[in-house]
This record gives sequence, structure tokens and C-alpha cells, in this order.
Amino acid sequence: MSEQSPQDAAPRRGRPPASSREEIENVAVELFLRKGFEETTLAEITAAAGVSKTSFFRYFPSKASIFWYRFDEYSVGFVALLDAAAERPEPTTDLVRECVLGALQRVVDAQGRWMQRFQVLDSSPELRSGESEQWALWRASVAGFVARRHDMAPAAVVPQAVAGAVHAAYLAVLRSWLAVEHPTEALLPDLDRELAPLCRVLQAWLEEEAR
Repeated sequence: MSEQSPQDAAPRRGRPPASSREEIENVAVELFLRKGFEETTLAEITAAAGVSKTSFFRYFPSKASIFWYRFDEYSVGFVALLDAAAERPEPTTDLVRECVLGALQRVVDAQGRWMQRFQVLDSSPELRSGESEQWALWRASVAGFVARRHDMAPAAVVPQAVAGAVHAAYLAVLRSWLAVEHPTEALLPDLDRELAPLCRVLQAWLEEEAR
């Protein structure tokens, strides 16, 4: 497929040129949703945002990094919440559920850009391998949290299974929200309700293993 020329992706009327990382990201995500990540060129992003390639690279080392810096911020916040909860007396899986919700709440925005980013990530073959690595680190953080609280090795079956089960349910809920027209923070209680019965079962398993 031939690349579209920068002139074909001129800035939209009534919108000033991008002047921040967030604005460039917003323009890029709109293009990715419309054309696909693989089919959108860097030239099209910079032209639509009204910035030079030099300005783009001031914020992002690559096209893919438009997503990874956000995922990194999310992951750092999630790990911080787990660390803060490590010594609390509540059941382990209740704390995991609370941290999952808390980390997601930090990235939800009123415009629904958070779900648009997830939609692009989840549908792009090029991004999927990097996404798998990021989620593997997410699961490792949960497994480490469970292992620490129950005196187990992080690689043991139980911590790994808990992390995998919560992750699978979490992703299933996120994918069910892709059809929501205006995804906002109001969806978070739905995630809590979906995770609650799973976490009760996992907690019973943890307590059984501790006997």
C-alpha cells in the first residue's frame, strides 16, 4: 500500500497545531482508529497534528511508543498500589481487585480515549507482541503480590494461576466495553462486580493451600 502524502493528512479545520505530547497522542489515536495502526504513517500523524518530525520525536521515540508510555504509566501505578497494600489485613484477592480497579481509575478520561487506546492495542498485530510482554509483567506483579502475602514462590502454581485468572477476567471485561459508545468511570463498578465472585473462589483456594 502506498503511503499517503503529508498534504493528504492536513490538520483539521478549527483545530490548532499540536503543542503537547497528549495532543499528538490524541491525533494519532484518531488516525489509528480510522485507518489502522499499521496503515498509518508517521508523516500522516505529524501532518494531522501540525508538528514536525523533530517535534514528534521530542515526545515519542517511535510510533508504537505512543501507546507504551501510557501502558508504562499504568503499570507503574498498578505496582505502586500493590506495594502499598502488601501489609494490609484484608483478603489477598480483595486487595488485588481493589488495586486493579484503582489503577484503571487513574487512566480513565471523560473523552473515552482510554478505551480507544485499548481498542487499537487489542486489534493491531504489530502491537500485540509488545502488549503481551506488558501484560506478562502485569501478571508477574500480581503473582509476586500473592506469593509475598502467602509465603510462596512467585513462580509457584497458585500465585501464577491467581494472576492468570484475574488477568483473563479483566481483559474479557475490557473487551466487552469496546461496544460502549461513551465509556466512562461509571463502568468501573461493573468490573468490580465481575471480578468479585472470581476473587472469592481464588481466595478460598489460597486459604485451602495455607492449611
